[in-house]
Parts: sequence; C-alpha cells; structure tokens
Amino acid sequence: MKPIAARDPFKLGLVALAAGALVIGLVVFFSVVSFGTKSYSAVLAQTAGLRVGEDVQVAGVPVGQVTGIELAGDTVKVSFNASKDIRLGSETRAAVKVATLLGTHYLQLTPKGSGALPDDTIPLGQTSVPYNLQDVLEKGTSRIEALDADKLAQALTAMSATLTGSGDDLGQALTGVSRLSSMIADRSSQTTDLLRAARSVTDQLSEGSTDLLALMQQTNLVVSEVTARRAAIHRLLVESTRLSDNLVSIVDATKGDLQPALRDFKAALATLKAQDKQLKGVLEVMAPAVRYITNATGTGPWVDLYLPDQGLTPNDVQCKAGC
Repeated sequence: MKPIAARDPFKLGLVALAAGALVIGLVVFFSVVSFGTKSYSAVLAQTAGLRVGEDVQVAGVPVGQVTGIELAGDTVKVSFNASKDIRLGSETRAAVKVATLLGTHYLQLTPKGSGALPDDTIPLGQTSVPYNLQDVLEKGTSRIEALDADKLAQALTAMSATLTGSGDDLGQALTGVSRLSSMIADRSSQTTDLLRAARSVTDQLSEGSTDLLALMQQTNLVVSEVTARRAAIHRLLVESTRLSDNLVSIVDATKGDLQPALRDFKAALATLKAQDKQLKGVLEVMAPAVRYITNATGTGPWVDLYLPDQGLTPNDVQCKAGC
C-alpha cells in the first residue's frame, strides 16, 4: 500500500469531488422525495399570501406541506403533498386560510366525493381564497363614498394620538404576540399529538357512552336509596328523641317513689356487706365436712364408718358380750 505522500493528488481530488457530488445528490434526493406522501396540485384564483413550506391540513390536523407555487395563465397553481392515508375524492375542495394574526396561512383540504381527483388536481371551481382584490375594490368603492371624510379624519387623528401615547406598550404587545406565534409554530407537532390524543379520548367516551349511561342510571338508584335511608334515619332520630323525653318525664314523675326504694336497697346492701365475713367463715367450716361426707359415700349407696376396737364401748359391755 502506497503512503499518502506518494499517492497521485489528481486522483485524490477526483475521488473527493465524486464523494462530494454523491453526498450533495443524496441530500437533494432526500429533501425532494417525500416518503409516505403523495403529490397533488390545486388551481387558485390567487395565492392570498400562501407561501411554500406552509401546512396542508385536514380537519385541523397537518397532513402535508405546500411544495410549490407558480403562475398558470391568470390563475395560480399550488403544488402540495399529503399523506397517502388521506383519500381525496373527485369533489375534494381546497381553501386558503389565515393561521395567525401575523400573516401565516395554511391550505385546508376537505375530502369529498367518490373516486379520485382527475390528474391529482383540484380545479378552480373547487377552491377558494380568503379574499379577492377585485371583489374588494368593487364592493368597497360604494361604501367608501358613503363615508363622512371629516369624521373619518377626526377618528384617524384621535387614533394616531392614542398610538403615539402608548407606543412602548404597543411594541411590547406586538413582541409578545410574535413570541406566542413562534412558540405555537415551533410546537405544532406537539399540538398535533395533543389533538390526536383528545380525538382518541373522545372516541373512547363515545364507544363507552352506553356503559356511562347505565352507570349514571345506577347512580340515580343509589342516590334514591340513600335518600330513602336518610328519611328512615330521620324518623328514627325523631322517635328516639320522643322516647327520651317520655323517659325523662317518667323519671321526674316517679322520683318521689324511687328515692325510698333506693334508700332501702342501699341499707340491704350494707347489711349483706356486714354479713359477708360470717358467710365466708361458714363456707370455710363447711368445706371439710362436705369433703368427708363425699369420701364416705363415694364407694356406693352407703356410708363407710371406721370404729376402732378400743375406746368406743365400756369394758363391762365388752366383757358381757365376749367373756
């Protein structure tokens, strides 16, 4: 392999030029060719301020861009591309719309009709623009003549004085509007995603409308049951209050009779308390006797007794019996 210093500079230059041309060609190819889109055109009476690079929308969702604008006799031919998923029928309409107050526009498509567009072109009869200069001049002339020139001059003078006094504020306001418009333009893709997400949520709610209706009906039943239970609880509280009042009345009415009974009951408790010690002693004495009786009668239906030979009978009795 030859060292770099020994290679032919002319050949290296040709290779570099070829590589540069290939890169430029690829860049141009990828910038011109649109993947996933199809090219169309529309014939307009005028551009109405529409520019190359502005959006093409269907139902407010961007689906393509304007790729070219050229004169076609006394009309304007606008070239644009749109997603292949969008089917443009033979009666599809196109209209130039104003997007912002700063003068940006977009081409709005309204798919309609069956079949396909002839030559992929929307004819002049199916397009519209925000305004037509000739129509404005024809309709505006008669109205301008009817204006009071003196009052118009006074109004313009007053407006000029107002704008002169608020020049700084007006400049800041226009700057803010410009920044807002730029922000919206920079985040158009996010706005599109938001609209698609909102559409998805709307579709899900529409599909589940039957379930939502049934849930709302069940909720009405639950509310009705809770209301009925609340009425029952209210009645229970009313009756409980009435019973409490009656019990208070009974206690007040029998207070004189209950006091002597309670006093006697207290005296009886004191007597029982005084006899508690004696009762406890009785139980302690009875416990051994009961135990002996249990032991004596535990072997059958008789009582076992133990009588020793000595000491239970007198000696003379024993002698008479045994001697």
